[in-house]
Amino acid sequence: MADGSSLGHSLSIPMSVLRSRRSDVDTDPIEFIPPAGVDREEQIDRRRHNIQGIIENPLVHLNDEDLLQDVTIFWEECLSEVVDCDELIRAARVAQNARAYDEIARSTSPVPKSGCNEAGYNPPVQLNDEEKAALIAEKDSLFSQKSMFIVILTVSLAAFLQGFVQSSINGASLYADQLGLNATLPGQDDYKLGAANASPFFFSAFLGCWLSLPINDLVGRRGAMAIAAVLIFSSSLGAAWCLTWGKLFSVRVVNGIGMGVKAVSTPILASETAVGFWRGSAILAWQLWVSFGIMMGFVFNLIFYTVGDNKLTVQLILGSPCVPAIFLLIGLCFCPESPRYYMRRRTSSYNPQKAYEILLKLRKTKLQALRDVYLVYKSVQLEEYSDDIDDGPPQGLFGYMKNYASQYKQLFTQRRLRNALISSSIVALSQQLCGINVFAFYSGTLFSGVTSNQPDPSGKQLHLIPMLYSFGYGAVNFVCGLPAIRTIDTLGRRKWLVITLPIMTLFMMAAALSSLYPIDLDNGTTRTALIAVFIFLFTATYAPGLGPIPFTLASESFPLSHREAGAAFAIAINLLFAGLIQMFFPRIYARLHDGGSLGLFAGLNFLAFILIFLFVEETKRRSLEDLDLIFAVRKRQFVHHQVTKYLPWFFRRYVLRRMEKKPFLYTDLIWGVPRADVGVDHDWNGFETTGPIGDDGRKMGGEGISPEFPRRPSGFMGSKYARRPSEDSDDSAHR
Repeated sequence: MADGSSLGHSLSIPMSVLRSRRSDVDTDPIEFIPPAGVDREEQIDRRRHNIQGIIENPLVHLNDEDLLQDVTIFWEECLSEVVDCDELIRAARVAQNARAYDEIARSTSPVPKSGCNEAGYNPPVQLNDEEKAALIAEKDSLFSQKSMFIVILTVSLAAFLQGFVQSSINGASLYADQLGLNATLPGQDDYKLGAANASPFFFSAFLGCWLSLPINDLVGRRGAMAIAAVLIFSSSLGAAWCLTWGKLFSVRVVNGIGMGVKAVSTPILASETAVGFWRGSAILAWQLWVSFGIMMGFVFNLIFYTVGDNKLTVQLILGSPCVPAIFLLIGLCFCPESPRYYMRRRTSSYNPQKAYEILLKLRKTKLQALRDVYLVYKSVQLEEYSDDIDDGPPQGLFGYMKNYASQYKQLFTQRRLRNALISSSIVALSQQLCGINVFAFYSGTLFSGVTSNQPDPSGKQLHLIPMLYSFGYGAVNFVCGLPAIRTIDTLGRRKWLVITLPIMTLFMMAAALSSLYPIDLDNGTTRTALIAVFIFLFTATYAPGLGPIPFTLASESFPLSHREAGAAFAIAINLLFAGLIQMFFPRIYARLHDGGSLGLFAGLNFLAFILIFLFVEETKRRSLEDLDLIFAVRKRQFVHHQVTKYLPWFFRRYVLRRMEKKPFLYTDLIWGVPRADVGVDHDWNGFETTGPIGDDGRKMGGEGISPEFPRRPSGFMGSKYARRPSEDSDDSAHR
């Protein structure tokens, strides 16, 4: 037995009866912890229809005997060649009682490792000092998993390539005449330029994203990213020799497929390898380095501008993404595959042993690696449970096609999947509605119009000044995205959005109103400066909020069984509307000019704020598997809570200044007790006690409960704490 673990101990917890809800829209706080002995079918159903808003451990239905039996079966089938069974049992106990062992790790009580604590309770797993430090660090420290750096580096290279491609499109638009187009006057050439620029995004949305499902299924996340890098390399090289808009349109079809596959696969790789507490910061690398790629792309556009030959300049701009594509291919040689890729039970890639070996490299201790692989194994069992579907992988081409079609269909027919699809698609759409990609794609064109009245007798500044403004936009987008590191997981995704979107609306409207400043005064210098300042302020506000969060939500909101399908749909929405902006903005700008174009997007920013406030859940500091329970709550119930409970409370609290308790939608049975209230040094009620013997001859716990009493192991809280929200989930409903 490893490190003093005792397999015979049974955990105890007093439980009360859960009141039933009056209706599906009843969102009153739950009075008590649900009754013990929840069977597997009830837990499976809760992950599809979570009427009561309960967040619970996937191991909650297992008593001590069942846990040992289940762990032994999993060990014999999957891990017997690489790990001792006692070590897996030890990790499973820690997984089942996450909050309890977090408290043990943080305890400063001078208790011998093999003895009981001062309250007389003896935990079945004795943690060594290294394990305690690792459990504390994974929750408190952003960079506790040092091996994640190679994953983040690879994600960053993929994101840099994405941003560099966008800058290439932006810079080439300034040289429309080299493509045989005249985009300075309203007409058919506006649409031709728009079509050439939009083609990568349309084909990303219509082909690349959807192909990511079969490609990820067959070759994994790393393989999909490698295929995407090859496609972008070849298309960028070809684009350098296509100096007509029709040829450029055709070559960018290949580029678009690569961009779509990469945009889906890369955030998924980050989300599936990161620790749940800091998953957002890992995925943030995608958007942060997209911004850096945009900025550096503008730098190289400025360098290429100095060549002096417009034809050569545009060739260099179009071909330059080849270089970061090569670096991405090199990075992928050192990056591990996602461990969850090997945990999908109904696929030919199912191999928990490989998943464990990868986790062993990514996590600080063997305990954490075994804990995570077992939790994922049990969660996938609950996710993929069905009475009428065979557990084996699809057979033959038609079997795979049917499976893929079924996944996309289920996104609309199953509540848990449909809710995730609504939330992630709204945020993905909002990123385009806000107008940020107008600056990413057409900042050169926009600033050309803004500065068109400034004197330039030689014509040398026709391209230089717009490029300098574009570089400034890229730099602001990158630098101001840095505050989202860590805060995307502490402040939360939803809170960042509802704070920044109203401010973005004001800045965009201010930029629109600045266009009314008379052009004939000081040659339009003041007008140009005002518009630029408000656009940069808008970008600075966008960077930590709506910048990283769309791809974060798309990659984390769906269960493992439908992750590629769900992420593909949400990201396809994002890229489709990016393409529409590419296609139609030249025409919109030709008709509405500076003020009208910016004013239009100001209104769309406010619309995005309303949609996000009403429909988007919080996902911070939750494991990917716990999000099943967040999205299984009815969307109508969520909206009802926002409108009838949270908004009135917000008005009374911050307008009328009344100190009232905040309403909560979810009841957390995993991390539900505030750390300050219950610890191992007092009020401990999680383990076998060395206390007195009861009337029935069995040992009694500190609150008079038998160790054999059925319990909900992950809760570890007495009934008086049942209505307490989690410090990690109290923002889930309404922040």
